[in-house]
Amino acid sequence: MHRWFLWIVLVVFLSGCSPWIGMHKIELGMSKAEVMQQMGKPSNASGSGNEEYLWYIPANRFWERYYVHMVNGKVEAYGQLGKQSEQPQ
Repeated sequence: MHRWFLWIVLVVFLSGCSPWIGMHKIELGMSKAEVMQQMGKPSNASGSGNEEYLWYIPANRFWERYYVHMVNGKVEAYGQLGKQSEQPQ
């Protein structure tokens, strides 16, 4: 019984540390189908006209939010919500 408990704790611990969101696989200009092939079905989607946002929430880091901004069916921008990348001056 103790052995099963230890295995469960180990699996939960390791899955909590491993990255779930594969944003590193996304590239500018990808189609929505390509994004969904890499990332899976989004948690939510919104938009109007020729713009759409795909929202992703990692199962193991539910407090983080990631987005993919699509314009005319192609990736225009993507990243973690709330994180600003530094712009060189």
